[in-house]
Amino acid sequence: MAKQKVDLLIENASELVTLRGGTQRPLLGERMRDLGIIKGGGVTVRRGRIVSVGKTREIKRKFESEETIDASGKVVMPSFVDPHTHLVFAGSREDEFEMRIQGSTYMKILERGGGILRTVNETRKASKEELFENCKKTLDIMLQHGTTTVEAKSGYGLTTKDEIKCLEVMKLLAQKHPIDIVPTFLGAHAIPLEYKGKADEYVNLVINEMIPAVASSRLAEFCDVFCEKGVFSVEQSRRILLSGRKHGLL
Repeated sequence: MAKQKVDLLIENASELVTLRGGTQRPLLGERMRDLGIIKGGGVTVRRGRIVSVGKTREIKRKFESEETIDASGKVVMPSFVDPHTHLVFAGSREDEFEMRIQGSTYMKILERGGGILRTVNETRKASKEELFENCKKTLDIMLQHGTTTVEAKSGYGLTTKDEIKCLEVMKLLAQKHPIDIVPTFLGAHAIPLEYKGKADEYVNLVINEMIPAVASSRLAEFCDVFCEKGVFSVEQSRRILLSGRKHGLL
């Protein structure tokens, strides 16, 4: 029998992690340990799609490839999907880590103008070009460590103009970087300082101005909210999410 032609063969993987046997429901208990590992595994690829997986010797009996990668001594596995990132931001808050390990809570740091609001201030001052270069470096590092898809939230602008700016940077990154980016609008990430004590007014801004602007520009696929004591209440969060759903940010 003639062998099928493929574009790529990855052979001799010490461990090939297939994650076979998945169902529509999450695996629980001991079943979580079953990763579908094949020792001495092989993978064939044609036109960017996986054609087959199995023991290398079995794969090579059926397929011949223009290119072969010897994965001896290595693990071959699916790439990582990071479902929660805050990709676009400026500045750094590593000094707050010391405050956290000394017992300060996140909410105490936020009340003193740190946390999210500190990053908001830096992000507002940054240009789109600066944000793009900073975030590209982050994505490069993530790709080197095996992540190929990220969900990316906005939320460090907290004005209509700056939220749009952050989402536009995400769009540009999605066009120019190999990592797949799923953009989420998170204008309700915190209550900005200019709305301190006026949370409902800010919620109205998110609902009546930000969400329609984001939806009409098609810069985000989803809408999120930081529902937390001292930030957005359950009722405020419900209003924001219902508005997002109304505008197609599902």
